[in-house]
Amino acid sequence: MPDQKKSILLVEDANFFARITVSEIERAGPYHVTTVKTYAQAKEILDEGKLKPFLALVDLTLPDAPDGEVVDLTIDAGLPTIVFSGRFDQRTRRSILKKGIVDYVLKDSPASLGYLGGLVNRVDRNFSTKVLLIDDSSKARAFLKKRLQLYCLNVLTATSGQNVLEVLQQHPDIKLLIIDDSLPGASGFEMITQIRRTHSANTLAVIGISSKDDPALTAKFLKSGANDFLKKSCTPEELLLRVSQNLNQLDRIAELTEMAHRDPMTGLFNRRHLYDVVDKLHGSQAQAGREMRYAMIDIDRFKQINDKFGHETGDNLIISVAHRISDLLPCNGVAIRIGGDEFCVALPDTDEPTAKQFLSELRSSMPVTDPGNDEHTFAPTISVGLSSGSEDTLVSALRVADRCLYRAKKSGRNRVVTSSAMTIDVD
Repeated sequence: MPDQKKSILLVEDANFFARITVSEIERAGPYHVTTVKTYAQAKEILDEGKLKPFLALVDLTLPDAPDGEVVDLTIDAGLPTIVFSGRFDQRTRRSILKKGIVDYVLKDSPASLGYLGGLVNRVDRNFSTKVLLIDDSSKARAFLKKRLQLYCLNVLTATSGQNVLEVLQQHPDIKLLIIDDSLPGASGFEMITQIRRTHSANTLAVIGISSKDDPALTAKFLKSGANDFLKKSCTPEELLLRVSQNLNQLDRIAELTEMAHRDPMTGLFNRRHLYDVVDKLHGSQAQAGREMRYAMIDIDRFKQINDKFGHETGDNLIISVAHRISDLLPCNGVAIRIGGDEFCVALPDTDEPTAKQFLSELRSSMPVTDPGNDEHTFAPTISVGLSSGSEDTLVSALRVADRCLYRAKKSGRNRVVTSSAMTIDVD
């Protein structure tokens, strides 16, 4: 298989720091670090064009470039650049930050390595992260936008509260909103209150900003529903840290939510997802007068398979059927393991002929051997019940699909039965 790791260029002349840095970065994510020791080697590898790094980590003091010249090299090459150096004084720091680097990290403790690994991973994720910046001052908006783009974020802008609602509707994948306290028409506080009616703090982070020196602003923003507050005069490092912390928290919540909604054995969604997420989708489909079909799927005579071949074989069969459902699932379908050997597939905006075609192909393509043991050869089958697509609620739709599944079992198994009482695909 081709190497899927993302490439990073490390320019570091100290062998010890190079080794521990590579170890930390490659542990932080799917990264491959290419290390060079001099400015000349870095220039050669960039000029060749064979290496396509998405990020550069550079030391300031190199044998052939003692004054940070390598920073100009990597920035001119279009690479987001993180300085990782033991050299620090305020004058050097200000000079390097003005060049447009991502961050300046000191080699002063083991904790700095951990921070560096997290920073690399954050920058990587920022390439696909949208941020909405709202400020009616064109100067302040341009300044903050430039800073955020240095962190590789996709930055959208708006100038008023009305623009905010429009942009959020057009870009539902926006993860962070940075909003000024003073906006034409409605204040930042009023806008946050409106936004929180439809966007949870678990899915959209909000940072309030202001040029005013008022200690009460922090509390006012937080009480309005913001996650954080910053002064416009904050340092580049503070902006990066606050933005990163809020985005990291959202990502962690998303990871935990995903884990809570997945069946660990098959990787399909679980009952929690069905009743928490699909139920809401069903409600919106019903309100819009759009179809939402459900297929209830059950492995035939599963208990007998377990008794004859053992629970390991039974588990392997469940996993195999789950994988087959995933392989054939329409792009808008949602596959769920209800429990045991029973599955549910939600099919929004899918007419009956299309649903039948999918289920027929699934029914006719069941595995014929135990994936875990070639000596166990058998031909499992499934029975399926399909709802009409017009039920008002999730509960009523599942009830209809369950009745169709029961009819499929009672009429001989290995078939699909629809709510119209039409039996199809019987061998």
